[in-house]
Amino acid sequence: MSNATPNVPDSRFIEALTRHQPVLAAFCHSQLANPADARDVLQETNVKLWEKSAAWDPETSFLPWAYSVARFTILSHVRDRMRERLVFDSDVVELMGADCEAAASDLPVRQEALGRCLQKLDTTQRALLRDHYVGGRSVKEIASALGRTEGSMKMLMMRLRRQLGSCIDHNLKQACP
Repeated sequence: MSNATPNVPDSRFIEALTRHQPVLAAFCHSQLANPADARDVLQETNVKLWEKSAAWDPETSFLPWAYSVARFTILSHVRDRMRERLVFDSDVVELMGADCEAAASDLPVRQEALGRCLQKLDTTQRALLRDHYVGGRSVKEIASALGRTEGSMKMLMMRLRRQLGSCIDHNLKQACP
């Protein structure tokens, strides 16, 4: 007799849903221009996954099933928002789906590579990136605080992003046989 009741998923479902949250979030964010919409769609996707948890076979891979539910949730959201100008057409969302799934699936590996690459930067460089990307400070604010021009700060940030991108690519190539 199973421990799960009809409305309460079993622990394998809860573990899979929890483990794959970053990838599902990346998938939603990659297909919707507005971060608030992506968060709403992720939440709605989670509710739908929870409601349909009995349909998931724990002997199969969780992500393809979850991507399918997310894709339909995104398409529904896009159809509901067609009146707005900055929403992708549903055909575009369909075309991006496969590419976004692959990119989102690689997210944990890329995050590990990013962590290794960030450690190679000096503390000042890491602090600049953290202030901008984690702290939400604008490039103009950071430049002003450091007594630099906004243009020079933009250039520095661009160089740091390129350096990190090259480092991540190098790490990923080394990880693949």
